[in-house]
Amino acid sequence: MSHSNPGDGTNILVRKYGGSSLADADRIAAVARDIRQARDRGYQVVVVVSAMGKTTDDLTDLAHRINPSPPRRELDMLLSVGERITMSLLSMALFAEGCPAISYTGSQCGIITDDSHNDARILEVKGDRVRESLAAGYTVVVAGFQGVSRKREITTLGRGGSDTTAVALAAALGAIRCEILKDVDGVMSTDPRLVEQAHVHGNLSWDQMKDIAASGCGVVHIRAVEYAAVHRVPLTVRSSFHDQPGTVIGPAAAVALPAGDGAPCQREDRYRPLVMHVDRDITRVRLVTASDLTGRLLRDLILEHLDPACVVSEWLDSGEGFRWEAWTRQAALGGLLEALDETGDEVSGAVDRQEGLTCISLAGGRPDSWVEVQRHVSEMLERMDCPRWRLRADGSALRILVEGELPAGLAERIHAELLPA
Repeated sequence: MSHSNPGDGTNILVRKYGGSSLADADRIAAVARDIRQARDRGYQVVVVVSAMGKTTDDLTDLAHRINPSPPRRELDMLLSVGERITMSLLSMALFAEGCPAISYTGSQCGIITDDSHNDARILEVKGDRVRESLAAGYTVVVAGFQGVSRKREITTLGRGGSDTTAVALAAALGAIRCEILKDVDGVMSTDPRLVEQAHVHGNLSWDQMKDIAASGCGVVHIRAVEYAAVHRVPLTVRSSFHDQPGTVIGPAAAVALPAGDGAPCQREDRYRPLVMHVDRDITRVRLVTASDLTGRLLRDLILEHLDPACVVSEWLDSGEGFRWEAWTRQAALGGLLEALDETGDEVSGAVDRQEGLTCISLAGGRPDSWVEVQRHVSEMLERMDCPRWRLRADGSALRILVEGELPAGLAERIHAELLPA
């Protein structure tokens, strides 16, 4: 990835606002006031916006009602509209606040991507028009989630792509930092609606945040965190609904762990994940066949019909026979089940599934030994009278798959034992 002529960034601030922060006219007006205040403090502000509320989901649903398998190029053309609506309305709101503003699409501000429709990667950020507009005294509003390929095709960056847009622009402009503003207080130990004792991490390193984001537990997209780490972009994740400091993400930071009672630290007790995430209504899809060729063909068929954003985790074991497994949200299965029915009983018989599960993901901890963690967590679950479960170590995350709904209080007890404040 390259950047053209980054500025010195001494007073450039890049902010990204999520869809819930811009859900309606009142929220857009509130964001405009927030941006004007930052400008009044002397910042040159570049704002990256997501589509309002659930606009992207609504457009996607509409596309699939028109055509169950919409062409990827046309889907990009449709979905890119959501952010364009937001950028125009926010620019109008900024003018109403006495703050001169100008809006640009991803292509207009020079975000160059590869050719992968619906999941493109940023190759280069030119940013010349953004620099010129900042120099002319404008606040710049950019449509997130989108760019243009070298073939001049509109592309979108996949779910969470607006985060990546913001980080890439911050790197290109040499901004002092990139702020990701959402409807959460920062990077939290877990969802406070699930566990009342959830706490905000004040500081995280880029590497820690990558581990969290890669597990699907983070509030920042993994590509954005990777980009920030490579280009040394300081990040702040905080709420757009109040002025609390949130979470600062940057160079290696010490994360405070409980001091304990002074007793010698046992190896199994060293496992301290940073976040816990709970996914409900999970389906376990398993593929087992003696033929590698059949296995690869069926896995490719399954993945064609699964939204990657809905897959919590997957594993592959190929050698003598072919074994593959994925844990995915139930909402992703509609088109898959129809596709398997069309393959015939003999082929689709290699696939089975288990529905109505709950997955607890623990991420951000790198233990000395997963075997010791497995022993420790298994003993913990037995003490808590958890029903039947399955454990999987997945990168830097530990997944606990529980049959049915979580027993009352189980999430709170796991959080209290493994993620104390």
